[in-house]
Amino acid sequence: MKKALIIAPEYMGYIVKVADELRKYSDIEVTDIHIPSYKYDSLSTKIKNFFYKQFSKDLKFDYREDYIKPIIKDDHFDIILIIRPDMLSIKTLAELKARTKLFKTYFFDGVDRFPRKKKTIHLFDEIYSFEPNDCKTFGFKFITNFIYELEPPTIDEIPLKYSVFNITSYDRKRFPILLEIAKTLKEQQNKFKIIVKTSKDLSSNDLIEITEKPIPLEAVKRYIKQSACMLDLGVIKKHKGLTFRVFEAMGYQKKIITNNSEIATYDFYNPQNILIIDEQNIAIPNSFLNSSYAPIPDDILKKYTLESWVKTVFKEVV
Repeated sequence: MKKALIIAPEYMGYIVKVADELRKYSDIEVTDIHIPSYKYDSLSTKIKNFFYKQFSKDLKFDYREDYIKPIIKDDHFDIILIIRPDMLSIKTLAELKARTKLFKTYFFDGVDRFPRKKKTIHLFDEIYSFEPNDCKTFGFKFITNFIYELEPPTIDEIPLKYSVFNITSYDRKRFPILLEIAKTLKEQQNKFKIIVKTSKDLSSNDLIEITEKPIPLEAVKRYIKQSACMLDLGVIKKHKGLTFRVFEAMGYQKKIITNNSEIATYDFYNPQNILIIDEQNIAIPNSFLNSSYAPIPDDILKKYTLESWVKTVFKEVV
């Protein structure tokens, strides 16, 4: 029996899907750890940790290490996959590396967004990234995000409620563009739902829903099914990789609006399904929103499925 370990932050529900797909192989024992977010017990602890971090010590590292240890005990593994290695100390990563034959990581955020990732690069046997620029710069292996569910609309599908749906984390450069898109959709009398996850006080706007809590994938799925089109908005000056929004749209046969012109280079690109917008001159024709979806050929679609992703990243054990 082969043994695989996956470690990721709790909020990344996509990685639960990876573990479930890996469990389909009867000869692999899978342990997946999803570390909850650290919560300061007092303001004084938060202040103390601020000063600790100036000297390369972080209470959050201790918390995550303490969370992992009781689960893995003294086990050794054939392969370990780490998501967000920058959230673990170098000491913890080195200890994990000593427990496995293959030590891998996947970056589905650009290195510039979480620069501490650069300090972890030397520890891994294989690093995958969805970001083409990082792959060129650091020599990572390129792989896209994945379609975690293939579920085209059915006859008894729930009625469409929104023309456009988007959910994203807050970014100070991206937020003004989101507002402009929301204003455009409202002026065109299109119903939409845009959710931004942040602890910042942005309640003064009535176009975008603000939440501090992660939205479960099942809730995201419901919103996608209720929408004709999804919105994918990245900070394109640095990031060219395709977000999960693109692959969710493919899996549920929904159209997508994006500011990432790189998408036109992919084999699934079809202007009937994908609208590339100019941030400086936002235009979203109703003719695009209201026209039918053109199904992607099965041979192309299959390359971007979770099954294909797992067979690539875990190729040595599947």
